[in-house]
Order: sequence, then C-alpha cells, then structure tokens
Amino acid sequence: MMAFQGCTPSMQSSRPWLTPFQGRQCSRAAQRGTLVITASKAVTHKKQVILLKDVRGLGKQGELCEAPVGYVRNYLIPQRQASPASPAILARLQSERDAEAKRAQEVLGKARALALALSTIGKFVIRKKVGTSGQLFGSVTTADVVAVIEQQTGRSLDKRAVNLPEIAALGSYPVSIRLHPDVVGEFQLVIQKDTSA
Repeated sequence: MMAFQGCTPSMQSSRPWLTPFQGRQCSRAAQRGTLVITASKAVTHKKQVILLKDVRGLGKQGELCEAPVGYVRNYLIPQRQASPASPAILARLQSERDAEAKRAQEVLGKARALALALSTIGKFVIRKKVGTSGQLFGSVTTADVVAVIEQQTGRSLDKRAVNLPEIAALGSYPVSIRLHPDVVGEFQLVIQKDTSA
C-alpha cells in the first residue's frame, strides 16, 4: 500500500491509492513525491530446489528440499549442487520416482518368484569325492552352490549372498540365499558320493 505522507482527504478522492490523514495539508516532502511503502505479504525466506549432488545437512542427490534463498543463490546454484524447482522439473522428478518404484517392484517380484522356485525344487545335489572314512575331499563352496542353482534354474546368482553351513561330510544341509533385502530363498543341499572314476 503506497501513500503520500501528510495528504488531506480531499486529495485522496482524486487519487484513490492515497491514504487519508486527519485534515492536514500535504507537506513539502509529500508534494515532491516521497513514498511510504508497506508490504502486504511476508517475504519468503526459503526456496525449493532439487539437489544435483549430495549436500551435507540438506539432503541427497535428486531430493526436493527447501533452503534459504541466499544459500541457494550464492552457493548451491553457482557450485552446480542444486537447481531451482520449477513445475516442469517437479513433474520430471515425479515421473523418475514413479519409474524407480516400478523397477523396484519388478525386482522384488522376480526375487519372490525365484525364492518360490527354489523352495519348489526343494533340494539341490552336489557330488563330491569321499575318502574311506566318509570325509569329503575338498570343501563345498558357495561357488559350487551357485553353479548347481544356475544349472537347474538358468539364473546366475551372487555367491556372496549364499549362507552356507560348515559341510564336512555327506548328508543334507539347509542353505539360505538372500535374493533381495526383503526376500530369502531356502532349500536343502544334498551332498552325495561321486561314483564316477
């Protein structure tokens, strides 16, 4: 709201943007054009940005966050650590999040399907050479387990995800494999005597 200081109500009628003052004539300063400006809304002190890199204390790459206007203008944008959030960028960010969620659901579905296949098959057989006392020659490794699973299911797995108990003799052993952070496949591993010469 703008007003000349010291203007009379009669002057206000010809100029509606002027505020009335109680019967005083305009001062010399008012006649020269001195303005009094009053803000009608609060100034925003934060600005929405999308982070292009991880910023300590603010967020990770790709996140939408609010930061002080000066910090954004003087540091984040010149250092190419953030970009201002516009409706087009927000829509693109939302579509990327939706696509990422869809990919995560697909990966989870595949992991659950493989866990179901492993439990349906139930047991995998590995043949090893055995001494006269029943002790195994060599050891059964996670690479052996992964190779047997790949041979029967056609899916290659990470050998570091296999949880294998200590195997020193013939028999059946429970084995678990982490297929996804939320999915664990379980099956029996049967160690049999290799009769091939």
